[in-house]
Amino acid sequence: MSPPRPGDPQPVAARAPVGLVVWRDRPATGPWNMAADEVLAAVAQDRGEVLLRLYGWQPETISLGAFQSFAEAEQQPNLAGWSVVRRPSGGGAIVHGTDLTYCLALPGAHPWSRRAEDLYAAVHGALVEELQHRGVAAAMVDAEAAARVPATDFFCFNRRSFGDVIVESAATGTLAGGWKILGSAQRRLAGVVLQHGSLLLRRHPGMSGVGSHPGVCDLVKNLGDDSSGLVESWLRRLAARFAGPLQEISESFCSGDEPDLHRRIRRYSDDAWLRRR
Repeated sequence: MSPPRPGDPQPVAARAPVGLVVWRDRPATGPWNMAADEVLAAVAQDRGEVLLRLYGWQPETISLGAFQSFAEAEQQPNLAGWSVVRRPSGGGAIVHGTDLTYCLALPGAHPWSRRAEDLYAAVHGALVEELQHRGVAAAMVDAEAAARVPATDFFCFNRRSFGDVIVESAATGTLAGGWKILGSAQRRLAGVVLQHGSLLLRRHPGMSGVGSHPGVCDLVKNLGDDSSGLVESWLRRLAARFAGPLQEISESFCSGDEPDLHRRIRRYSDDAWLRRR
């Protein structure tokens, strides 16, 4: 691992939860995914462990940030017919279907729960480190670059926030020096931090206009159509940053009989929740 850089999180204290437990779940509906993420947070709090869930979406879905206006979504010309769900975390709207979504749950006792920037730097820095190891010109957006791009755009991948991962490009029209391939947002719950993120793998063939963005496999040609090696190496680097082993669980995180899962699914399926802003 490369030496720490300014802005990198400090090493984890010995008493903190160490390592990383990961589930790779099959694609599911938006309400199921959001409900499962809340259950993940509750389990992380109970166990005092750092837990991560990776998943896709079926059907392909637009997820809105917790504070976005639903009326703005209705005004977007290319979203007719899409399933829409509201996340518990903030940020802009994400076009799901050609991305890999993660939810990381960090117990409140962990030192990195104190500042949002520390957890972003850990998760995003591990991916930047792996991309640079592969010869890719990748970087995290700094505060100065983030300030040059308005944070009010409807789509997440048109925004720039501190810590976003970009693949640098000289192409005309790119923002803040490159194409954004990974962004994250947090929600702080009692006793746990829930962090959502989306690694954009490929440009979505069903989206055009301002909602269409290239993914890492489009920009890094030697990845081809197989991003699994990149993701596996990213996870191992991330586990190392948590000062422990990577433990991958073969079965799905949610079997369907977890306490409160279906109550949570109903809430995320409720039109009142979707239109609450």
